[in-house]
Amino acid sequence: MNLFGKKKQATAAPAPSPMDTIKLLRENLLVLEKREEHIQKKLDQSLAEAKLKAQKKDKNGALFALKRKKMYEQEVTKLQGTRITLDAQILAIESAAVNIETFRAMNTGKDAMKSMRGNIDADKVDDMMDELQEEKDIHDAISEAISRPGQELFDDEELLNELAELDALEMEEQMLQTPKVPETVFNLPSAPKTAIVSNNNVDVQETEDERALRELEASMLA
Repeated sequence: MNLFGKKKQATAAPAPSPMDTIKLLRENLLVLEKREEHIQKKLDQSLAEAKLKAQKKDKNGALFALKRKKMYEQEVTKLQGTRITLDAQILAIESAAVNIETFRAMNTGKDAMKSMRGNIDADKVDDMMDELQEEKDIHDAISEAISRPGQELFDDEELLNELAELDALEMEEQMLQTPKVPETVFNLPSAPKTAIVSNNNVDVQETEDERALRELEASMLA
């Protein structure tokens, strides 16, 4: 039994943001890179020392230098593995952040579409289309029923015969109204073969012989 009241529950610390986490991981990567460079220099120095000891026939010194070189190589391998792990973690966090933002955007789009759609669904659309088609069929049936008496009032064959009779009468009237050719235009009397002489305002027709005799008499009197 707790004499001092209920034990307070520890509140969980808020999760760090992806950007803060990525920043922390990158800082650790820089530290690891610098340490790897430092260890690599020690490795190179150990290798150079081992070669120098071997040249001086210092076998123990050469072996000790090689042992240190081996230890540094193992440390470099560990550091490289840790760096790869951090790189993979950074990549995973970045990918997760992108996926989350993509999900949020898609969810916002879904909400917008849902708000626009309202209570409409595929079944309601199908029902509405069926009702529209039914109303159209009813309208067509009503229109056909209303126009049927007018269509059946006259016989097309009788109307065609009447139209043919009207055409025939019109042609007959046009033929009757065509004017005849005036007789003075196309049937003029033939011109006289004898000359017409005006004497005291009286036209006298004379023959060729009479005209010649008249001209002769006129020349003698001159």
